[in-house]
Amino acid sequence: MTIPNRIHRVLRKGFTGAPLHEPVFQSIERNFVRARWLVKLYYLLSAYTAYSLMSPLHKQARDAVSWDFLWPLFWMPQFDPVRAIGWLTLACFLVALLAFQFPRVLLFRLTFVATFLCVAAVPNSLGGINHGHHGWFWIGVTFLFLPRDAGDASSRAVKMGYLAVLTAAQALLLSFYTMAGLWKISFGILNLLRGAEGNLSPRGFALQLANRVVQTGTDPLLVLPAIDNYWLSWPMFLFVIYAQLTALFVLFRPRLHVVWGYILIGFHLGTWLLMEISFSQHVLFLLMLFVLSPFRPERRSLREAAADLPVFGPLARFALAPNRQVPRSART
Repeated sequence: MTIPNRIHRVLRKGFTGAPLHEPVFQSIERNFVRARWLVKLYYLLSAYTAYSLMSPLHKQARDAVSWDFLWPLFWMPQFDPVRAIGWLTLACFLVALLAFQFPRVLLFRLTFVATFLCVAAVPNSLGGINHGHHGWFWIGVTFLFLPRDAGDASSRAVKMGYLAVLTAAQALLLSFYTMAGLWKISFGILNLLRGAEGNLSPRGFALQLANRVVQTGTDPLLVLPAIDNYWLSWPMFLFVIYAQLTALFVLFRPRLHVVWGYILIGFHLGTWLLMEISFSQHVLFLLMLFVLSPFRPERRSLREAAADLPVFGPLARFALAPNRQVPRSART
């Protein structure tokens, strides 16, 4: 085997893990049905989100003293902002319902993205930047590339294209976490080089929590036990960094989709319990795209999932390998 072939084999195995041992064409049909359901679920939840934003955005517009409209709202100064925002949120809600009812119609999906972009720009036009709706918007942009779906009569090429778009949405979400993990690692290394206590120091995480409590005046539910027992909270923080840093690898390992979905949900639960930072929409994305991943296998095995772990997979595969009985003929 040539050196390039060996490199390709190592990279492919490193990214994809072990094969699933499922009938390929049968899994395509099953995954396609799941993916279509998830797309409808996204627009159903989008309608709920648009409706839930009507009241708070109306209140913000009514109480606003001055505006600094972002570029998606360049047209807003020509109208009464309170009434314009009211009509905008109503339009976003109605078109989300249309996209839910008719997800195959590109015009409805495109109109939802356009109106939701404007809705998300409203609170950011009052000063400061709120990232809460960025993920929601970009998933909607990804769904614009869904191929024309003819239902059960769709060709295999259309179904594969549909699944490719769902994979792109998963990759988009996982890239957020991998970038966060890269930042944590880079800052941790810089602090070590400077001789300061940071992410990679035993007390670094506890010091960050204490600093935030002092700055914000908050009292998270578990922050004091985490600070007092840093020998326990720091390894958990290192595991979070590992889970974030390797998130993109999980994209190619369907056996880990459900597991990593719950791990990252646990991370967001921790940010609330330790820092009072809420990521409710990201929890929803993780439930939708990973806990309910269209690529999750029918048969679940803890041993096989552990063997797919990034970095530690080979060790887990060796440790959890079933005992093989030596044939009698081979015994001496």
